[in-house]
Amino acid sequence: MRTILRVLVLISLATMLAAAFVVPCLAEKIGEGRTLVVGAWGGPQEDIIREYVIKPFEEETGAKVELILGGSSGRFARIYAEKDHPTMDVVYLNLGQTPQALADGVVLPPNPEGVPEFNNLYPQAQEFGYGVSFMAIGIQYNTDYVEKPTSWLDLWKPEYRGKVAPFVFPGTQGSAFLVMAARVHGGYECNIGPGFEALKQLKPYPAILSGIPETNLAFMEGDVWFTPQIHGYTYLFKAEGGPVDFAIPKEGAPLAMNSAVITTNSQNVDLAEIFINYQLAQPAQEAFARELYYAPTNRTVVLDDELASMMPYGEEEVSKLLMLQWNMIIENQSEWADRWNREILED
Repeated sequence: MRTILRVLVLISLATMLAAAFVVPCLAEKIGEGRTLVVGAWGGPQEDIIREYVIKPFEEETGAKVELILGGSSGRFARIYAEKDHPTMDVVYLNLGQTPQALADGVVLPPNPEGVPEFNNLYPQAQEFGYGVSFMAIGIQYNTDYVEKPTSWLDLWKPEYRGKVAPFVFPGTQGSAFLVMAARVHGGYECNIGPGFEALKQLKPYPAILSGIPETNLAFMEGDVWFTPQIHGYTYLFKAEGGPVDFAIPKEGAPLAMNSAVITTNSQNVDLAEIFINYQLAQPAQEAFARELYYAPTNRTVVLDDELASMMPYGEEEVSKLLMLQWNMIIENQSEWADRWNREILED
């Protein structure tokens, strides 16, 4: 009997000791062993995405993120070429591209259930994909030579002839300027003729701009006094000592917006939605505002007063942004580009 009791006690002790050294089994993360491929811009945008989106995303999901860097035009073409078997899961596009991609079914419509922050976006940011940043297209002016303009029509004053530089068309600034030239001269997107006639009245151009370094140099040298510009580029140049400032004319400033979208037939839609949700949250939105002056698309994001004053921030300011008829612009882009080449470049 004693032998049996001794055996039972030893078994009990062994069981207790074994239990003490059992390591709890950790739950497997949703992304373990998976890779999310994201097409994005490089430079400062890449740095912000790595710190405020990729880092927390990888920690939560266990997945790895592979970035494919470059311009949005390349990404736009690629998602069409790879429609059935996309190599990218998340793609960043601009407002001139996202509506077309959605209409053609190469990217998925937003899913508020999978991306909870979508419900906090301004309506404009919900219209085409997941809007991640707002930009106002107004007038960059040279503070060494002119006062702040109050109207788009100011650019047609006789004393400014030869000092107003348009941007290339098609392009964000170039398209917006053509439409606003039409609107303030009696036209519209559906009647673009007055826009072309108005732009011809600005000749001779000091330049037709296509890049930010080129634009900044032209302002530094005094060759250009006015150009249509995205507010963030103006304030970045101003912070570096550039003789520039930014004006939103009384007729309004067209809205430019970068969006994140998920490719149709992506095998990682669940991960893509988690990734985009981080992009829309306070840390990433605030970082884009602080580093690039990109305005938040999320209504709940809080910025300090000084930073907020440099961008369309808050319900009132965002409501002043003009949503151009981008579907019409895209539909007519080839025809307008041909006319641009004949009447603006060659005339």
